[in-house]
Formats: sequence, C-alpha cells, structure tokens
Amino acid sequence: MSKVFALIPARGGSKGILQKNIAPLLDQPLIAYTIQAAHSSEVVDAIFVSSDDDQILSVAHYYNAERIKRDPHLARDESPIDPVIGEFIHRIKPADKDIIILLPPTSPLRTAKHIREALSEFNDFPTCRGLVSVYEISNKLMRAYVSGGEFLHPLVGEHNPYLSRQDLPSLYMPNNAITIFKVDDFLREEKIPRLHIIPYLMSLSDSLEIDAAEDLALAERRLFQ
Repeated sequence: MSKVFALIPARGGSKGILQKNIAPLLDQPLIAYTIQAAHSSEVVDAIFVSSDDDQILSVAHYYNAERIKRDPHLARDESPIDPVIGEFIHRIKPADKDIIILLPPTSPLRTAKHIREALSEFNDFPTCRGLVSVYEISNKLMRAYVSGGEFLHPLVGEHNPYLSRQDLPSLYMPNNAITIFKVDDFLREEKIPRLHIIPYLMSLSDSLEIDAAEDLALAERRLFQ
C-alpha cells in the first residue's frame, strides 16, 4: 500500500516578515498550524520539514515533524520548489507510487479537513497526475484584451470579449495551500506535474497566504473567531 508523505518547505530567509515561517501567530509559530493540520488529518504516514534554518528545524522537532536540512543553494529567494522536492525524494527514497502532499507553512487556515478531502479527491481520480488547491475568481478576465503593436488582442480567444459571463468557463486561482502528486509522476521530469491536474476548491477566506504583517493580523482575527 502506498505511503503518504507530507512535505513542508520552510526556508529561513524571508523579505516581508523576519523569520516568517516561525513568526508568532496567536500562541504558536506559524509553521505549527501546518504541522498540526497534517498530524490531525490522520491520513499522513510521515511529516517532513525541509529547511536550511536550524531554528525552524528545532521548532519542527518540537511539534513532532521529521527534519531535512536543506542544501543552502536551494533556500535562496529565487530558488524554485521542484529541486527542494527532488532533494527530499532522493534522500528519503519513497516508493514510486507513494504520495507527496506539499504543504507550505504560509497557509495557517488550511485545516486537517482540507487535507483529508483533497487526498480523497486525488485518490478518487486515478487518471490524474496531480491536485492543486484553488479558489474561484471572476471569469470576467476571460473577456480581457492585451496590447501589442497598434491593435488590441483578445487574451484568450477572438469571441470571448463578446460572450456573457454565463457562457464563459469558470476560473480558479491556485492558493499555494495543498499540492498532491505521486513520486513517479514527479520523477518523470523532476518537477511537479503540470498537466492532468485536478482542483480542490477552497474558500477565498481559507485561502489566506501569509506574505506580510497585515496577513498575520488577518489570520489572527480569523483563527480567533
């Protein structure tokens, strides 16, 4: 039977908030909400925190997560996430059909219930290669034009600007809360699968991503409700 690994990428550097991933949120560090959600989901076999920062790894240990000391060159501002996942896979060596749930620590309103539901949707759709959590946005953007040269050009298709909203497809924005894929699908190109992806729909409110101090304040208000 396939195992399920939760991977929490939490580098030490951050621009908007100093040590953002362990910044205090109510009575706990930010990363604690993600670790606890993974534990409480009861669908995860092991939880790993990948970080270059010893303080973050110490907090991860306190909240009963396994630790991976990330290579420093994978923890820069411009570092993409795919090599971080690759480092995890090549060190831990999960089986090809094992499942990875990527849970960035910047989504404190993502709950155990969200994780359970997302994994259930992923398992119920065997032909997909991945799942991403999303929230719905206005489909009016499908009617937009872009500039180029002398003339405007339809963003999507020449007929879209003249369609009613009811005739346009729904639009979804990824919220960076949950990404799910199998190890072998990642290893095929050493990256998170980009095609044959299914959505897990979350509310706009639960999709809050911590990027600045005001986001922490908003998260505190919502967690306190």
